[in-house]
Amino acid sequence: MPNLNDLKRELVANGRLSADDIVKLREAMFADGMNREKGDFLFQLKDLATKEHIDEGFKTLFVEALTMYLLDDYDSPGEISEKESKWLRAKIQHKGYVDSMDELLLDNLRSKSINFPEILNCKSKAARLFENGLYYSRYLTILAVIGSLVSAIVLFIRGSIVVVNGVMDFATGLSENESEYENLLVAFVSSVDIYLFAMVLIIFGMGIYELFINKIDPVERKADSRPSWLRVSSIDDLKSSLGKVILMVLIVSFFKHSLDIRFASALDLLLLAVGVVLVALALFIAHKHPNKHEE
Repeated sequence: MPNLNDLKRELVANGRLSADDIVKLREAMFADGMNREKGDFLFQLKDLATKEHIDEGFKTLFVEALTMYLLDDYDSPGEISEKESKWLRAKIQHKGYVDSMDELLLDNLRSKSINFPEILNCKSKAARLFENGLYYSRYLTILAVIGSLVSAIVLFIRGSIVVVNGVMDFATGLSENESEYENLLVAFVSSVDIYLFAMVLIIFGMGIYELFINKIDPVERKADSRPSWLRVSSIDDLKSSLGKVILMVLIVSFFKHSLDIRFASALDLLLLAVGVVLVALALFIAHKHPNKHEE
């Protein structure tokens, strides 16, 4: 068998594979039959030679020689063994995509072999590029994360302003009578409502980040570093966490509006009582079905 390293240096010295080179290569490949070393050599030669300067005969030789090595062997005649399929897959996919010569080889093996292993169903370069683009499109969700955090900051500032105004009203003695007390209570309840909705936005932003981009490091270092309702591992977890906080927002909003109602009849009191019962029922249902983290 000729020295393949010397042959490789001779053939790709100028980055070309002429028709005369193909004749010399064919003699070297089919002398004494094909083996793994010659198969590796053909793949190396294909990658080293400039594609624009490869004679068309190399494609034919490449397909014929490797088909002979894989299908005309003593151990698995007519079949591609598991060991052979892993070797071929590694050779084809090492560069990250399937080129035109690889596709010709795979098509020839698919038509001539008794079996065609699933592992050899390699994806084309276009398919891999599209899937990579689709995968990295998840980073678009960073816009939702940033938007949620900015909105939460604005709401926290707004809620704090409401609290400061309420404290200033109390400090100036405007809450001495009952009506001013109710106004002060409404103001503080409004701030709680704002804070709760800001929390919804923070949970949403954190959940989207962990689901689509990456796990937050403090969570990985210590599993109990956050409450269970802040640990998000799926869309269902995110919906459950958001649902509970939104429920609290609605309850606080109900309480705030109930302070503004003027009860002029017994029917008004009855409706308020029905509302309170419904709120209690909603809380009971929410806590009746804990999520998997709480379990």
